[in-house]
Amino acid sequence: MDEEKIKNYSIKYLNFDEGVCYNGLQIHPLYTYEHYNVPGNSVLIFRGSMKLTPKEMLDLKDIIDESHLAKVLISSDDVIHFIVEEFDIQPPNLEIMYYRLRILTMVIIESLIERGITSVQRRGTDIYIGGKKLNVGVATIGGNSGKIHFGINILSSGVPNHVQAIGLKEIGFSEKELLSFAISVARKYVQEIDKVKRDIVKTRVIK
Repeated sequence: MDEEKIKNYSIKYLNFDEGVCYNGLQIHPLYTYEHYNVPGNSVLIFRGSMKLTPKEMLDLKDIIDESHLAKVLISSDDVIHFIVEEFDIQPPNLEIMYYRLRILTMVIIESLIERGITSVQRRGTDIYIGGKKLNVGVATIGGNSGKIHFGINILSSGVPNHVQAIGLKEIGFSEKELLSFAISVARKYVQEIDKVKRDIVKTRVIK
């Protein structure tokens, strides 16, 4: 487990050889502080499976639209997970967190395009390659922080039968590239948020 500081964020990445299943608990407030002693704004990166029943899901539309399709609506065997927690907006604002989720989505799309993967499409915060879904993503807020979970499939196995999925290894990523790609994405996300804050402090307001 390693950690680096960038701007006013901590980026914590767990050993990719030690699989951690995303089950919804990780998006609860202060999870990264409580489990890894990382207070404040943070991006937690880990690798593992994913399994969410409607009870653990946050997107009510997905629950209503898809509950009849399977008991487990979100699942995958091998995923890179990003857990973002931010305290800079008080009180936490769900709309802003969804804007930031879109920033993270666009950072990932740009990173894929830089690798020459051009058949990328975005539908909201979902990324599709060749018509197949690469990720899941959701934003939420707690009492004192905003949170994001973004999961990128490494493999397409283990997904619900009604989902056509694709993984990073199926679009050319090697095993040794996965962690460096994830850390690069986290750094770029933090830099984008920092650029917004720098724009704010250099801009005159209209009186």
